[in-house]
Amino acid sequence: MNSIEETEPPLVRKSSVFSSLLILVGFVLLGLFVGQFIAFLAMLPLFDYDFQGILNALANPMSSPQAKASLLILQAAGSLFGFILAPLLHQRVIDRQRITPLTTQFETSAIILGVVFLLMIAFMFANSVVIEWNMNLDLGKLSPSFEEWAKGKEEELKELTEYLTRFDSISGLLVGLLVIAVLPAIGEEFLFRGLVQPKLQKLVGNPHVAIWIAALLFSTIHFQFYGFFPRLLLGALFGYLFYWSGNLWYAIFAHFVNNGFTLVMLYLYQQEVTDIDMEATEAVSWPVVLLAFVAGGFLLFQFRQLTKTRQEYG
Repeated sequence: MNSIEETEPPLVRKSSVFSSLLILVGFVLLGLFVGQFIAFLAMLPLFDYDFQGILNALANPMSSPQAKASLLILQAAGSLFGFILAPLLHQRVIDRQRITPLTTQFETSAIILGVVFLLMIAFMFANSVVIEWNMNLDLGKLSPSFEEWAKGKEEELKELTEYLTRFDSISGLLVGLLVIAVLPAIGEEFLFRGLVQPKLQKLVGNPHVAIWIAALLFSTIHFQFYGFFPRLLLGALFGYLFYWSGNLWYAIFAHFVNNGFTLVMLYLYQQEVTDIDMEATEAVSWPVVLLAFVAGGFLLFQFRQLTKTRQEYG
């Protein structure tokens, strides 16, 4: 027996999907607002219940010893309420689906997770060429005002990132991993790959177009134009990991490795254990890039074959 969705005209189905996407945006914005409100309440004891003190610290983080904790609380609340709880609520209330977004018909394999881990390490080295190219783009001829805004925003976010990822202890690193790696990996992948990408696929009828549009949106919301294209490729990679496997955990794990590995390497660099600076925008040497590109291609092929085999034979 055909489902109601299958008997509806295509235009009606697409209209319904588009409406669901628009409502999802509203849910996310509402979730971010609620998250900010709760974060502000959580910050009050840190500032002796001085609301103006919180605003001053957030406006100029370097001037307040409590600012780092406040920013981490704000970021954690945004990820939890805006990218996890709000989309979950949308899925249950609007899409009327069970709240089991991370369970799939295909079980998660430790071997495939290992392949994903190595793939992400290779991708980071290969992507360094795109990072350097993107950072050196000259936008002045196109739009001097946009270039000025983009560079200012990039510098502002760079300083904020360096401030948040300066860890004095293992406990600080663990908190950073939770807030900057774990929560964003779960939230952003659930939202962009778990919800937006499948809806876009229904809307446009092409999975590859859906993957790249979702990746475009994923990169855009970070408001870092000088990191736009590397993040676009990253989002597309996450999209294909989910599309090929049918298992969102692989995309979540890949996202976590990307953020988490960077944080751990930054901590080791700060402790002078390694000379590798993950914040550097220069590409690694071309032999390393080529090796990473070949290794990444091989690992991506292996991922595709392994997930295809598991889907065919269980």
